[in-house]
Amino acid sequence: MNRRSRLPFSFSATRWPFFLFPGLTLVLLSFALLDQAVVLDKAARPAWLVTISKHLTDITTAPWILSVTFVLACICFAASENITDVRKRWRALVCGYQSAYLFAAVALASASANIIKNLLGRGRPSQFDVSGIFNFQPGGWVYDYASFPSGHSTAAGAVFMALALLKPRLAPGFISLAIFFAFARVAVGAHYPSDIVAGLFYGAWVSTFTACLFAHYRLVFEISKARWPLARW
Repeated sequence: MNRRSRLPFSFSATRWPFFLFPGLTLVLLSFALLDQAVVLDKAARPAWLVTISKHLTDITTAPWILSVTFVLACICFAASENITDVRKRWRALVCGYQSAYLFAAVALASASANIIKNLLGRGRPSQFDVSGIFNFQPGGWVYDYASFPSGHSTAAGAVFMALALLKPRLAPGFISLAIFFAFARVAVGAHYPSDIVAGLFYGAWVSTFTACLFAHYRLVFEISKARWPLARW
């Protein structure tokens, strides 16, 4: 693990246009076509879907993800200090740094999304009857007006994008899980589709940004010739 010299940080390797422009397009389309229709069609949702979503929706909450990754990183780093076998010590360090990356990606995505959504102050679907889908109270810092972007979706986008970067072969499965867990928040009536889309794209981009930051310190990732973070280990 060569950390003696830092590499130049590559913001272009975050591929921000590939996240910003498709994400913004889908957000605007959701605003125009889906948000109101989803609220008005709430009674028609299958009961089984709502039930499953209620049980699964909290799986991608940031606190437990952060707790698990933090504890795992601490255990791995502590264990590596007492392991004499070179290969086992290497594996413990790799696990520790990968866990630290997951922690950093989800922490950065969730903390920044929490600030953004409270500053924007978009009303949740529960407030739809007040003034429709364009119901904003900027800077309110209250739950009912902290809908955009979705915090759960941001965490889902961050954690599953991070896993996809660590294990590219499993990326299609991780992306599918991110979409599934994110839209569970729509099924339970906690968010509009546009909130979900914004959270997914934002969380995924933050994980990419964090991977580039780790690559700057020669940890976990490196920047490929195609200007994209690739897992080193």
